[in-house]
Amino acid sequence: MSSKPLLAVGGAAGVSLVAWRTMFPWIQYDWQTMKAGKKVANRFIDDINKKRTIIDIFEATVKKYPKKTFVILDDRCYSYEYVNDQACRVANIVIQWNLKKEDSVSIFVHNSIEYIWTFLGLKLGVITTLLNINTRGDPLVNAIQVTDTKAIIVGQGEDLYNAINEIRGKLDVPVYFMGNCSDDVQSYDMLMMKSSPADISPTVRSHINIFTSCCYIFTSGTTGLPKAALVSHGKALAYPKIVLAIDLKPEDVMYDVLPFYHATGLFGWLAASEIGCTVVIRKKFSAHQFWDDCRKYKVTLVQYIGELLRYLIALPEDPLDGNHNVKYFIGNGLRQDIWIPIQKRFKIPYIMEFFGASEATALMYNMCNKPGAVGRISPLMASTQPNVKGYLLKYDLATATPIRNESGRCIEVRIGEPGLLICGIPPTYKLENGLYKGSMEQTENKIVRNVFKEGDAYFNFGDSLYMDKDYFIYFHDRVGDTFRWKGENVSTTEVANIMTALSFIIDANVYGVKVPGHDGRAGMVSLVLKDNEKLTSEKLKAIYHHCEHKLPKYARPIVLRHEKEMRTTGTFKQHKVVLMEEGFDPKVVSDPMFYLSTEAKTYVPLNQTSHLNFLQSKL
Repeated sequence: MSSKPLLAVGGAAGVSLVAWRTMFPWIQYDWQTMKAGKKVANRFIDDINKKRTIIDIFEATVKKYPKKTFVILDDRCYSYEYVNDQACRVANIVIQWNLKKEDSVSIFVHNSIEYIWTFLGLKLGVITTLLNINTRGDPLVNAIQVTDTKAIIVGQGEDLYNAINEIRGKLDVPVYFMGNCSDDVQSYDMLMMKSSPADISPTVRSHINIFTSCCYIFTSGTTGLPKAALVSHGKALAYPKIVLAIDLKPEDVMYDVLPFYHATGLFGWLAASEIGCTVVIRKKFSAHQFWDDCRKYKVTLVQYIGELLRYLIALPEDPLDGNHNVKYFIGNGLRQDIWIPIQKRFKIPYIMEFFGASEATALMYNMCNKPGAVGRISPLMASTQPNVKGYLLKYDLATATPIRNESGRCIEVRIGEPGLLICGIPPTYKLENGLYKGSMEQTENKIVRNVFKEGDAYFNFGDSLYMDKDYFIYFHDRVGDTFRWKGENVSTTEVANIMTALSFIIDANVYGVKVPGHDGRAGMVSLVLKDNEKLTSEKLKAIYHHCEHKLPKYARPIVLRHEKEMRTTGTFKQHKVVLMEEGFDPKVVSDPMFYLSTEAKTYVPLNQTSHLNFLQSKL
């Protein structure tokens, strides 16, 4: 792959598209992708020129389809008009809080209709903080404080109530609870009952432009605590428009059961609100209810992440597997090994895989139904999209940084060779505003500078991908100190810090390992105990309960490895590469190992005898 154009756009007069396809077979894919991309770009540019926000777009849809069903939840239908009325109640509550435009309101709510109208109700242009409902303790306090949160709205559920109640003493902002009428809390429901459904004048959000912050979405990094990715109004306008690439119509029905505090789940129902179609939501994904829901509500489009589809393929085969109205699957993280089985067994006509990140400056997507591919970086497409052009760079596995040549410039990989993905930073991004709320150091850690020439700058996805001979791009692995498990990013530093809070653990080296039959990497940790103590049954139980209390389920280590001393590099950094390669194979690892057992509520020995039991356990 070269940084110089490999193909001039255009061609000799009289050369037909058929002739071009003969010379360059992959050009048909470019044509398809560029045609869809143009449609998305034109709508985005039109919104910018007319200074529309996502709220303006939603309100226009309400006027066009007031009585039409917007959301279906538990067989209840909520019209566009009704959701807007409730959103106006939220807006009129927030007006009384006298917030400034740079302030934020935190939403700590399960997937629900209340989540949707609360998000849409922040019509004044204040920023919404989308708290991950799995976050607990000090990381939750940090998420609230770093985003300048001035009020917290907590959804229904004992789990959410307990999580906030545990940290109430560390908060100095008002907290409003849904569905809780006890005397010691402020009732959000009571505020909603007393609030007016009168609409809000668009002039109150006249300060908004494409650079203004819309919301904060939390992502794990190498700093140990979740980082608040800054999602601008420009990005909030652009990303939902991906559905335009498949000509989504108002008569379509979307199935969106992904977490709304993540970009994919959030932009799913926002896309539906722009088109005017109906969206079916659930509090959480259920593999056993999935196809029943799709058939009952005549779903035509499904939002997914790869792990979700792995649960579907694990279901017992059913004569009704192909009996549905689904035309499209759109999402990310679907690996090639289950792409074809999913498409064949459930008779899915079209799968559109995309690749991005909450803080990324570009988005790739595979418009061509190519199994396993997340996008394309062909010479023709690269030449027509110079501002967001992507490259795959050689990188050091141990440091997760690009390798440079004698001139100090980065080196592109060959076809088929894994490389670190970077992409251009378009003019719609102001790097001086940062990619995250907080220290600019976090932003600089995601930028690679002086890549091909002095002064250039690219966004670093922190992921390893590779390209085939037809310029399709495939995911290879995450690099650095963050790995992905159960559809979530896990920070090794954050997990290590929580592990070493136990008095008998002197050091913890956390890393991700491959587990057969599962996407991503599961958490494994190498422990060194104080005074070379043994890892007794009492200590194993203490670790289990500590992780259960302090870490979300997806971040809890699946396997413990007890080493006498920590492996470090020459610069005293933790050595992960060899540990990752050795994994948890008892034939390779001589150190004592233990795996997480939810049945025993502790970690139990992992050896050659129990190895199969571990692989068959529910991870």
